[in-house]
Amino acid sequence: MKPGGLVWELAKQYDPSTVEVKWTKRWAQEPFVADPSSSKEPFCIVIPPPNVTGNLHLGHAFDNAIIDTLIRFKRMQGYETLFQPGTDHAGISTQVQVERSLQEQGRSKHDLGRRTFLKEMWAWKEKYGGIILEQLQRLGISADWSRTRFTMDEGLSRAVRKQFVELYHRGFVYRGERIVNWDPSSQTTLSDLEVDREERPGHLYTLAYQLEQGGHIAIATVRPETIFADQAIAVHPDDERYRSSVGKRARIPLTDRWIPVITDEAVDREFGTGALKITPAHDPLDFEIGERHQLERPSVIDLDARLFGELVPTSYRGLDRFEAREAVVTALKAEASLLEVRDHTVALGLSQRTKEPVEPMLSLQWFYNTDAIAGRVLDVLDRGEIELFPQRYAKVNRDWLSNLRHWNISRQLWWGHQIPAWYDEEGRVFVPEPENPELDPPDDPRYRDLKLVQDEDVFDTWFSSNLWPFSTLGWPDTDDPFYKKFYPTSVLVTGYDILFFWVARMEMAGLEFTGERPFDHVLLHGLVLDAEGQKMSKSKGNGIDPLDVISEYGADALRFATTYASTGGQDVRWDSRRVEMGRNFNNKLWNAARFVLMNLVGEMESGLPETLADRWMMSALQRAINDITTHLEAYDLGLANRRIYDFVWSEFCDWYLEAVKPALRMENPRTRYLLKDGFTSILALLHPLIPFISSELYQALGYEEQLATATWPMVDEELIDEVAEQQFEILKEAVVTVRNLRSEANLAPSRKIGIYVEGPSEAVIQENRSVFESLARAELLPASPTGAILSQHLPELEIRLPLEGLIDVEEWRARQQKRLRDLESNRMRSEKKLANDKFVLNAPPEVVEEERRRLGEIEDLISAIENSLAHLHG
Repeated sequence: MKPGGLVWELAKQYDPSTVEVKWTKRWAQEPFVADPSSSKEPFCIVIPPPNVTGNLHLGHAFDNAIIDTLIRFKRMQGYETLFQPGTDHAGISTQVQVERSLQEQGRSKHDLGRRTFLKEMWAWKEKYGGIILEQLQRLGISADWSRTRFTMDEGLSRAVRKQFVELYHRGFVYRGERIVNWDPSSQTTLSDLEVDREERPGHLYTLAYQLEQGGHIAIATVRPETIFADQAIAVHPDDERYRSSVGKRARIPLTDRWIPVITDEAVDREFGTGALKITPAHDPLDFEIGERHQLERPSVIDLDARLFGELVPTSYRGLDRFEAREAVVTALKAEASLLEVRDHTVALGLSQRTKEPVEPMLSLQWFYNTDAIAGRVLDVLDRGEIELFPQRYAKVNRDWLSNLRHWNISRQLWWGHQIPAWYDEEGRVFVPEPENPELDPPDDPRYRDLKLVQDEDVFDTWFSSNLWPFSTLGWPDTDDPFYKKFYPTSVLVTGYDILFFWVARMEMAGLEFTGERPFDHVLLHGLVLDAEGQKMSKSKGNGIDPLDVISEYGADALRFATTYASTGGQDVRWDSRRVEMGRNFNNKLWNAARFVLMNLVGEMESGLPETLADRWMMSALQRAINDITTHLEAYDLGLANRRIYDFVWSEFCDWYLEAVKPALRMENPRTRYLLKDGFTSILALLHPLIPFISSELYQALGYEEQLATATWPMVDEELIDEVAEQQFEILKEAVVTVRNLRSEANLAPSRKIGIYVEGPSEAVIQENRSVFESLARAELLPASPTGAILSQHLPELEIRLPLEGLIDVEEWRARQQKRLRDLESNRMRSEKKLANDKFVLNAPPEVVEEERRRLGEIEDLISAIENSLAHLHG
């Protein structure tokens, strides 16, 4: 134990791996457990649940660094905080991983059967499910790990079942045939939000449908392979071009089937020929038109995306849809039914998970009619009860809620919450009663004589994660102390890309089942892109593994980089220089701590600051506390990061630690006390952003409690000292001026020089002589020097540097003048080159830009030398 309560000497160099592993282990073994019985004001954030079998990626790092920064900040402010952790079962992606594993063994899920396959799924989950949580712990996440939840654990499964049962009996969930997005690869439906639209070059085919009375009607389509399922031709009722054809019949090419020509206002007269072939089973718009006109809905594309059925000529049956397209086009040419083929950009829908083109397909599925609840959410948003940051996303949120389609909530998977609906032999549906949602109909005495079979489908993953803010807190048990204490939650932090997937659906679920908003605020951040502005992905090979970054630079450096880039919900281009910046900052902080610790041995005396350096630092610290607190309260982590970075690096390390040395050499006990007190406050301000190194240094100062549970600094108005700020600014300007003059004279920083100052602010310098001389590495002269001098005027000071005995003045002047002539010659050459249109227009852009940069550099050097010569007197 060192004197002054200090625990140990710090290593000469900061090693993040050693320090961070130590604190990671401690926070995992001693999690920050939330107390629902606490009288403190609650502050709760739920984790956006990562895929249970996933690995940490930069999106997770971004999310969780932001959340943990806010949680640590609020914890230190005295709130009862809960960072609720957990994972998502991620139906499609997790099942795909396990199926691939089985394929490598030469097996399939069908070989195993559902029960055995699900055992494989749970075994996979147990093996890999905890990896991402361990990786999050390595990032320094201060979650209540004792409360880790999983979307398929017992409590959350009860919540999902209750949701379905209540919605069914209220009439909001129904089973029906509608057009869905079918993924032929994963063999399941997808919601619109799980489909990426990608523009690809394609063709627009114009076909001739022969009219019964002679002539033909031209139809433009991008999918000629679906003509066998056509049920009508539709034109706009106001389209004069087709008025004489309405009510007549036309023959489908390559068939002997005839279909009617009808009118419908949904037809776009500007697309193609203005006449639309209606294929109700294979297009959403066609389905709606077919509904209005009571058309049949035959399908000609099966679940494997191959043509099938009696309507399809035998030569095309079994062909893949794209192969069939080529074959049909060839046949149409031969029949003279192909009028035109032209290039056309097609917005192709791709499965986010498998990248397979989705197939619009008529299918019997479960749907959730969200119209009514979406309206209620819009009312809540109108009243400002949920606030989005940045505010521009509020309109995006509203627009989506205003234009919802019924949500397809069933998926043809085995991994997930199996839909609690049963069917008898006549196809009637049986769902548990709302009063007893856990009682399966086969176990209900009322149905003992019926042979009931459960629906094989599972719910869409988002039909469980939409309950996340309250199901993780105990709902449907509304007496759960965590639900009562922490719901509604305080902030939801996530990427803007799942505003529709997740955020809007949680808003609807919260109002539907709890009668309250699920969160007060929504903080949306941008996506992490690669250096070229492209979205990172495994397939592109442009991803960055956060664990590699942590291994090289440390978790604090990565957290620094993510919060530094957290500004205004904008996408972030990955730049490793930000992480290097964080690492360099940590090294700077570590070295500052070493200096502080070396100077805390001896007597300390509490009280107000007395020296100018101490008065200035304590005043600057109060302003930093105010600014950083304000930025964090406004969720502007980027501004908070920049403010503390600039304050610590420049004001504290570069100026105060140098300015304080004279007082420390004099064994000033008040300065020693303030040095420790100020540095302690700095560590507290830094803790939410870089928790590892700040915790380590706080402990090194001799404090027994850990920094995470210490009190957030408060502004002390008594310490704000504008006079000290003004006077220290004069001192800083004078020191910078001396350094500039020294540089102009080509004098080494270590060389002792004499300096004379005069002017209205001279007294500030004289009263703080020891600080000035220490910072400037100069000696104040009692009288104005004679002979050659370099001088510079400040608003209230003139600084003079005598050159006699230091340099050969004439030789220095001649050298500067020669440099000036050489630079002016170079400037002329560069200007001439840039004035030459041939060079500017024909040279590579980077060469021209480099020439412009060189010219700017030359002009800066010329200006600096001219200033130096102007400062020379005598």
